[in-house]
Amino acid sequence: MNIKLNEEEGFTLLESLLVLSLASILLIAVFTALPPIYGNTAVRQAAWQLKNDIMLAQQTAMSSHQRTKILFQRKDYQLIMDNTVIERPYPTGLSIEPLTLKDRLEFNEKGHPNTGGKIRVKGHDAYDITVYLGSGRVNVERK
Repeated sequence: MNIKLNEEEGFTLLESLLVLSLASILLIAVFTALPPIYGNTAVRQAAWQLKNDIMLAQQTAMSSHQRTKILFQRKDYQLIMDNTVIERPYPTGLSIEPLTLKDRLEFNEKGHPNTGGKIRVKGHDAYDITVYLGSGRVNVERK
């Protein structure tokens, strides 16, 4: 049996430390990018929630043959449908501001809005929600 200790292959301490330091730098870069990604997701989710609430108010107006309203306030918005009031508070760090739409959106018995216009959901990103007069269609667009 012939054992040669000088020909063994392996990593030196310097090589191992270099690989570990590069891996830790890459992990730090990934984890520092996560908070802005979370903020963008929160804004997108709030915009889609508002769009769905607008469509809910429209569908409720058509199905119950009664007027429905959405009131935009400083810290929340309210859906008023018949005897039901749903309050949706704005998430922390987000704001919803009516641009060309008033602070109130109403749907008549046929589901047509009283006015058309834009609402902006702002945070890290901004989304414009457009309510079209007449048809009552709703469009969400990233700005």
